[in-house]
Amino acid sequence: MRKLMIVALAVSGLVYTGCNKKSEAPAAGTTDSAVPAAALPAPGNPNDVVVAVGDAKLTRGELDADIAKIIDAQKGQIPPEQLEQAKSYLAEQFKQQFVTKTVLMNEAAKKGLSVTDDEVVARANEVIKANQGRPGAPASFDEMLEKHPLGKDRARAMFKEEVLVRKLVDQEIASKIKVDQEELKKQYASIVSNITERAKNAQPEQVRASHILVKTDDKKDADAAKKEIDALYGQLKDLKGDALSKKFAELAKEKSDCPSKEKGGDLGAFGHGQMVPEFDKAAFEQGIGKVYAPVKTSFGWHLILVTEKIPAKTPTDAEVEKIVAEKKPKLADIERMMKNQQIQQKFQEYLQGLLQANGVGQPAPQAPAAQAKPAQKIESKPVEAKPAEPAKPAAEPAKPAEAKK
Repeated sequence: MRKLMIVALAVSGLVYTGCNKKSEAPAAGTTDSAVPAAALPAPGNPNDVVVAVGDAKLTRGELDADIAKIIDAQKGQIPPEQLEQAKSYLAEQFKQQFVTKTVLMNEAAKKGLSVTDDEVVARANEVIKANQGRPGAPASFDEMLEKHPLGKDRARAMFKEEVLVRKLVDQEIASKIKVDQEELKKQYASIVSNITERAKNAQPEQVRASHILVKTDDKKDADAAKKEIDALYGQLKDLKGDALSKKFAELAKEKSDCPSKEKGGDLGAFGHGQMVPEFDKAAFEQGIGKVYAPVKTSFGWHLILVTEKIPAKTPTDAEVEKIVAEKKPKLADIERMMKNQQIQQKFQEYLQGLLQANGVGQPAPQAPAAQAKPAQKIESKPVEAKPAEPAKPAAEPAKPAEAKK
């Protein structure tokens, strides 16, 4: 089952998800596997208590209302045959989040912790800054709250609770963790060594190309797609030079079904094996500055315009030094990463202790983010690219690529 967008509750914070997009970080208690349908009780009295922690109770009516709002926000993204499974999955997550949030909020109250409006605004600004540049990212706290499927008032209260939980974690866990400086130096040296070795590797042959994709899917059958790509080819095949480049970019923006359309179809440079086989073969065999006959892949029909061929080469020592200088992380970033790992481990232990003390079950939440550095903005490859090799922690990030279907 596809991982559903589950809006983060108090424990994991008000995570920006954008409009009808899947969340990049699952909510606290989220797991990748679906919960069996039996996890969702049969319809009954809305006043029935689904789960309780001390005097705090989650009723069936409250649970059903939240599930309905999330499902409504996901219109068109959940296949009809998976709707009941999705509801069961959401029910389990909301119940787990209710338990986790309640025990942590109770503990914060016992410790006499509270948050001010200024602290809430400061945290909101951190979230907004971390998401700058993402399509549809909110520009203000109010806009972020407006996007929340559970409603603005509910979102505001949840966000305030998230800030309070972060304060609890900072006081009880983060402030007590010290990173071993010798281990820090070892990890840093290992990361820089890995970057250096990768920089020394010979750069393989690459091409730079643009393409126009006409998909074949439920919305457009094979015959219609072929007719459309042939018509586009007819407009391009006799053009050359600047006239071809200009017309190709115009048609890509108007007609292509690939996200690269926003750049006139430009895919950037890529090496052998990064694209599906048919596309790879055509791109490396075609000459520069000419549109050849349409190419068929599992995604549909493509017109490919090769704009540059980059021969393989071995970098010089100076080039290696430049690459390492540009890509090696800061020592402070590695220290932050190591501390965050320890915080997550200690948070799990801390939470399990609270759950046991409260006599409730043991959901498996993820630790709240501990002031992690926003991820580097990296440009993604087009739809036909293979997945990139996963990067090692804090080392040079691999250029991500959307997976082949």
